[in-house]
Amino acid sequence: MITDQEYMRIAIEEAIEAQRHGELPIGAVVVSPRGVVSRNRCREAAERTVLAHAELHAVNDACRALGTNILDDCTIFCTNEPCLMCAAAIFQARLRRVVYGVSRDDLPRIFRPRNLRIEHLAADSGYGPIIEKGILAAEILRLFDGIARVAGR
Repeated sequence: MITDQEYMRIAIEEAIEAQRHGELPIGAVVVSPRGVVSRNRCREAAERTVLAHAELHAVNDACRALGTNILDDCTIFCTNEPCLMCAAAIFQARLRRVVYGVSRDDLPRIFRPRNLRIEHLAADSGYGPIIEKGILAAEILRLFDGIARVAGR
């Protein structure tokens, strides 16, 4: 059986690939009981759109791969706490678990604080998704060494 840490390492591989392409080091993996369904990374600069977040791509790819917009037997592993846009998509697709490495609070020099968090949307989702955080956080934090504050985030 593959562990949460092993799935998070796949998300970290995606984050490293994003960083190699000049993006923020953010990756995401959607997993079903049968294994990895999709994996993706931040592509905002390459695609020139704010919608090109790793989590949105991973959820969209999973929906297409499984032929459904309901992913209620899936878990998403994200290197970073999903933003509100990504969290809304995750909960719209009804993923049962969200596992992430670092939160916005872990990177105050990069991301601005927000009053609403993924936990707030989870509580309002209507189905009670499980949120777990801190998986491989130290490893993920190292990816952000030397990155300055991101405008508008």
